Amino acid sequence: MKIYCLPKIKELHISNYDLYICPFDVEFSEKINLVFGTNGLGKTTFLNIMQYAVIGPYIGKVQSRNWKEQQKLKRPTFEKYYFRNRMREESDKAEVRVIFYLGNDKYEVIHSLYEHRLKKVFINNEEISGENVNYDTYEKKYFGQDDQNIDRYLIDKYHKHLEKSSNFPDINAFMLMLTEIMFFTESRDLSFWNQNMTKLILSKFMPTEKYFEYDEVQKLIKKYDSQERLTSYKMSMIKEFLGEDLSEKNTIKSQYSLEDLQSIDNNISEKKKRISKHEQELSKKERESKQNRIDFESVGKQLLEIEQQWYNNVFPDKYQKIYNKYVPSILADVCPFCGENHVNKILEVDKCFYCNKSIKIRKNIDLNRLEIERKNLDNEKRRLQNNYSLINKEILKIKKLLSEENKELFKVIEKQQKIKKTLDLTSNDNFAKYQQLELKKQEYHELLEQTKQREKKLALEIDAYVLDRFQDYSTVFKKYAYSFLGNDSNVRLELVGKSDEAFFKFFLNETERESEMTLSESQRIFVDMAYRLATLEFFHKDSYFISETPDSTLDYFFETNAVKTFSYFIDSGNTLFMSANARNSRLINLLVERYKKEYTLINLLEKSTLAQKQFDEIKQLEFYSFLEE
Repeated sequence: MKIYCLPKIKELHISNYDLYICPFDVEFSEKINLVFGTNGLGKTTFLNIMQYAVIGPYIGKVQSRNWKEQQKLKRPTFEKYYFRNRMREESDKAEVRVIFYLGNDKYEVIHSLYEHRLKKVFINNEEISGENVNYDTYEKKYFGQDDQNIDRYLIDKYHKHLEKSSNFPDINAFMLMLTEIMFFTESRDLSFWNQNMTKLILSKFMPTEKYFEYDEVQKLIKKYDSQERLTSYKMSMIKEFLGEDLSEKNTIKSQYSLEDLQSIDNNISEKKKRISKHEQELSKKERESKQNRIDFESVGKQLLEIEQQWYNNVFPDKYQKIYNKYVPSILADVCPFCGENHVNKILEVDKCFYCNKSIKIRKNIDLNRLEIERKNLDNEKRRLQNNYSLINKEILKIKKLLSEENKELFKVIEKQQKIKKTLDLTSNDNFAKYQQLELKKQEYHELLEQTKQREKKLALEIDAYVLDRFQDYSTVFKKYAYSFLGNDSNVRLELVGKSDEAFFKFFLNETERESEMTLSESQRIFVDMAYRLATLEFFHKDSYFISETPDSTLDYFFETNAVKTFSYFIDSGNTLFMSANARNSRLINLLVERYKKEYTLINLLEKSTLAQKQFDEIKQLEFYSFLEE
């Protein structure tokens, strides 16, 4: 059986990216790596940066659609400025450098965090040269017809090397494995019950040439089927406008005149003008809404800066901690103790908010000026929020009007076609067009049937490969399933159906669990993980697995079993990346205790620029002391 290689990440270096204190340099453990911090400090961003550093901005499988009788393909990516938008002060020098091994090759790759751009690639210490464009430009050229020399780009050269080093049949299969199998996000998207993902896994049993052939056949079936249905729709539209008997002209005397036609044409013109006016107004309001959010975020940043300046000048430090805890509620006209609304309380920066006694203030800056600025910005923030609500109400109103106007326009156009038909003003060549469509439909139908026969023949060959390997795969899956569910559980994995209809069926205690809803939350998560980890171990050499806060959804009963599950994976030569919230966690404790000399802690309480002094209390947690030791 062919073994596929996946990245073994050794080092990550983030620079000039002010979400974190930079340079941010991490040497990863080959066993377990723990990303630790509270919500909002950038745990998910860090893990996304790590993935981005290896494969670029791609986040899922290739999507396809048919448009104008052509099949259009797209690879989904992060939003254009995903990483840039997480910077407080934008810097075009922000970048990430990763060092990883893939098979027998050492990679050193540099990506920009200011835009989606691959900057440099070194393989076995030798730089790869190629024309440099950003990923947006490359994707347009990759799926377009206007560029026949795609292999001149650095991104394309990088992808070709990844294919070669990993043994994957193509770069899309490689990227899909990293995004859909190796990364278990907090959204808890389950792969095991996703039939499309099952097909991807089963395809790994196939020889490479069969993989490509079968993939191409599947695309052609979708294409011809879509084209046949589109042609049928066009034919039905012609029938609707011209009548069922397309070989004869309508000889019934018309009840309409040319004046009626002129009148309805004028009506259509007026409706189109109104629709255009609404569309322009909608576009204007949407621009206002977008600008409002930009202004809102800008004011928010200024508020944070001013508050930080103020906090840094309050003395003593103990007062600052108490101030941070209670004053935000007071400023919002809410009692921090009983939670009820109350009469506005006047706060002076140089007097205690509780007893109104003067307190000692550092005189480094004019605190009265800062307080005035803070109040002005706070008022502006509220104004922008209120304005945002008003704009969105107007947008909804315009959209409703547009919908109604378009419905009315459609009705009037239908009447126009009816008048044209009775006046015999429809095009005389419509019957010829109908016949052409009929011939085209027959052509697509024949191509579809031929392709289905080709698929059927391939499917029989593929089934033989799949059945020959499935039993071994099932054994690995059971190892992980038992480690979590317990040896007293009866676990069975079956492969049912053939070729394109093949899928996995999971049985627990002799009961088929046909959907995730037939299991508890902890059970469904770790059945899915067993599937992912088994896939990684069975097909690949030296892989890794990323799990975001797995302990947040685990029943207490399963935490010890979860440690066993992850340990099987780690002890098989693989690497585990895990994020954890700043709270006491039995799962994390047990894992760290087991690999206490072989794990790396990425502490975002120390490295995130969003961390505040109020996080000092977190350091008092028994769990935090345990990690530091």
